[in-house]
Amino acid sequence: MQKNPPLSLPRRRAALAIAATTGLALVALSHHPVAIQQNSVQETLAQIVALQGMDGLVHGMLIAMLAILSAGFAVFGALLGSRRPPVVFALCAYGLGCCIVVAAMLLDGFAIPQLARQFVTAPQADADSARVLIRAVGVVIQVLTKAGLLAMCAALPAWSYALCSGVKVSRWAFGCAAVGVVAGLLPAVFILFADVRLAPASLMAIFAFHAVWNLAVAAVLYDGQGAQPSAASAECGVE
Repeated sequence: MQKNPPLSLPRRRAALAIAATTGLALVALSHHPVAIQQNSVQETLAQIVALQGMDGLVHGMLIAMLAILSAGFAVFGALLGSRRPPVVFALCAYGLGCCIVVAAMLLDGFAIPQLARQFVTAPQADADSARVLIRAVGVVIQVLTKAGLLAMCAALPAWSYALCSGVKVSRWAFGCAAVGVVAGLLPAVFILFADVRLAPASLMAIFAFHAVWNLAVAAVLYDGQGAQPSAASAECGVE
């Protein structure tokens, strides 16, 4: 009968996955295409259609990366004790945030280009209607993106509390907790009170805070010193 892998093996795999995915996500966000409004509606729609391939590639990659990050944080949650209330809250909030952000990405990366393709050669009246529809979808994308990011931000202080209040799982635990509080609260305050339209530049700034948190979590997961498997972790098979 095959034995379970040692505790450090799944943790370190999750750490490497989180760190690598974070770096790739920053690269993908930096290549997010932006359609610039042209002189006519048809020209704007044509530009959106021309960017459709790159748009779908970037958003598809980001969706896959969110799935990988969610899996990595599930291992992190198991290390902290998956039945502890702050960990349960953090996992639920982060998962909910990912689902909402994925919905926004599907609209932005796939639905809007398809709408533009349908109306790029349409008569002027239909093209004007398409512009109104695309703007309405854009408002929905903004609302979904902000709501999803806020849910993800709410998860970080909860994980930080779990890091400080439970058994010490790493020598980097308290440093990671401090990063989590800052990376969760500052972007949330910006989203709630700045009243700006989220664009690739502002999304990069927000994700930069989360990227530092992701790397801190990766350091905790990879660190083998001082980590002891909790009962909840054992029940999740992370041992």
